[in-house]
Amino acid sequence: MAAAARPVKAFLTGDRVWPTGWTRLHVYLLPDLRQDQGLAGLVRGCRAAMAPFGFLSPVPDPWLHVTVQPVMGIPAAEIGPGERDKLTARLTEALSDVPAFTLTAGSALASVTVVLADLDGDLPGEPLHTVHARTRTAISDVLGSEAVAYQAMPGHLTLAYATGSGDSGRVQAALRQVRPGHAAMTVREVHLLDVAQDTRAAGYRWTPVARIPLARP
Repeated sequence: MAAAARPVKAFLTGDRVWPTGWTRLHVYLLPDLRQDQGLAGLVRGCRAAMAPFGFLSPVPDPWLHVTVQPVMGIPAAEIGPGERDKLTARLTEALSDVPAFTLTAGSALASVTVVLADLDGDLPGEPLHTVHARTRTAISDVLGSEAVAYQAMPGHLTLAYATGSGDSGRVQAALRQVRPGHAAMTVREVHLLDVAQDTRAAGYRWTPVARIPLARP
């Protein structure tokens, strides 16, 4: 069955574009493609499938990420060293007894603005949901409830951002040919990062703030 055609539109437009000079703190999961070779193969296969579509900008390996929670409403420049230390300590406390875990990435899905690998583990009681919920509580405790106004779930690994117009149905049809279509993603830590938008590449770049290890399984 052919994938339904939906018009693709550029991702970084309108209210998705941050004010000039802003960066934002985010909590991400960062895949380790050297460790998870199956995931590396899935990413390569999806990039090859997306290659004919010039309106997509694939995310390079160093910038692949899973958004757990962004800090909303406050530019990173206004969150000083003391608050960053408090947030790191609160995240470390909140996640200290969460064992490292493995997610399944895939299938790859083409939406109207991004291509992503769907992730499991985000239902209540599952590990990604636990990390997400505890992270939101930690951020809210330190920076207030308005800082967690954005809801990042369902979990996903972003593979590409749209930079122009196209047909998501054609992209999805190509992605369905990628085999294997699923892969393991190991999660041993979460990362607090100072994230900037790269409007030319329609993506995100960051500098590290803190690494928060999970418990041994």
